[in-house]
Amino acid sequence: MSMASKSLFIVAIDFGTSYSGYCFSLAKHTDQIRQVFWGHEHGLNTVKTPTCILFNEKREFMKFGYDAVMKYHTLPSREAHKWYYFHHFKMKLYNEKITSNMELETDNGEKFPALKVFSESLRYMKDHALNTIREASYQTVYVTEDVTWVITVPAIWDASARQFMRLAAKEAGLISDMFSEKLIIALEPEAASVWCKQLPQEGFVAEGGEV
Repeated sequence: MSMASKSLFIVAIDFGTSYSGYCFSLAKHTDQIRQVFWGHEHGLNTVKTPTCILFNEKREFMKFGYDAVMKYHTLPSREAHKWYYFHHFKMKLYNEKITSNMELETDNGEKFPALKVFSESLRYMKDHALNTIREASYQTVYVTEDVTWVITVPAIWDASARQFMRLAAKEAGLISDMFSEKLIIALEPEAASVWCKQLPQEGFVAEGGEV
């Protein structure tokens, strides 16, 4: 059974242009929503982390959020130009013809697959959320199938951009297939936590109606 009601947890990711975060709840206790705080290791305590991602010169994922910002800005200049650093990349999906092989440009003009930038960002959020859930619930194992994921996207995005996010989520391992009911693309400005509350009791219409 893959219905949202069969999930143990709901994780709602607010994947923002400038900042991102997530909250989660037990599917049975959606009145108890847990907010996650970021930046402790940098002396900060915020409900979101910068939507920034850093890859090394071999194009391997290195850091996301505050960690990416701090690492990139402390790289020696002779190193920094070889790395791939992205911020405000979500804006690139506005008013664009979105394809799965489209590329983004770094600050220094290097090309990089957009799908990898988005999927590695979502993979980071997924892994962070699953670790947080494990710590909060003292249970050793939660697989992604136990979770219904909600990702918020701007209402003005067209269908190709929403489809691209679904593909990125699949690449990131949030879902195993493109038609999974375990991923809900929620249109902004609906708050992620509101969706968390509404899901089990009232049902919902996923974007595009039936999937």
